[in-house]
Amino acid sequence: MSAAQVYDPRNLTWDTWCALMSELFAANQLGVSPEAQWKEWANALSGIGRFVGVPGSNGFDTWQDWAMALNNALRK
Repeated sequence: MSAAQVYDPRNLTWDTWCALMSELFAANQLGVSPEAQWKEWANALSGIGRFVGVPGSNGFDTWQDWAMALNNALRK
């Protein structure tokens, strides 16, 4: 399986990054969430089960930290 496309969150706002990721995973109907609910959104994405090793939000203090871990998982 080839690596998935990922968006680097470091220079993006949550709203922009979340919209890009929602578009990327449109078939899973994640939609977008406000930044205050990033953990719920992150858990929904990790719950898709499409990629092995995608982390949930537990253990991450910021959405950027989680998004970098997500990107690392998707690049494998």
